[in-house]
Amino acid sequence: LYVTGEAGGGQPFSSTLTRRLIAEGDVAGAAEILGRPHRVEGIVVRGAQRGRELGFPTANVETLPHTAIPADGVYAGWLEVAGESMPAAISVGTNPQFDAVDRTVEAYAIDRVDLDLYGLHVAVDFLAYVRGMLKFDSIDDLLVAMAADVKRSSELTAAYDRTH
Repeated sequence: LYVTGEAGGGQPFSSTLTRRLIAEGDVAGAAEILGRPHRVEGIVVRGAQRGRELGFPTANVETLPHTAIPADGVYAGWLEVAGESMPAAISVGTNPQFDAVDRTVEAYAIDRVDLDLYGLHVAVDFLAYVRGMLKFDSIDDLLVAMAADVKRSSELTAAYDRTH
């Protein structure tokens, strides 16, 4: 079998190609090969609580070693917990706004500020790359970007047919 879309450029299906696309942030290309969005799973752990303080509480997902994590950036996708799947804006990276050094996967379940997920097993499905990871001039600029990320993530997840 050969990938026929842009994702693989006609290259044969392979786990190597799939891992490379994920590492480059091309989660849509990886999904074309996988037949579904790329998924990472893990346990929700306590973070620095910055998302919560900014009005965007995130699930900080501690993934298993050797998990294929996409390139640093913001993605649209879903956060799934206990069988409930919620549209999400997902951040992957070191959180340069706050000079953090540890690479994290954080998912904000859109419009869900009521969740208490600490210690729970969750899955994060990556649908599309939204933008690269940036350090903004101010927290206000960050908040504007986060609101735009959430809006774009909501649009992308709403337009995706998960039944196929």
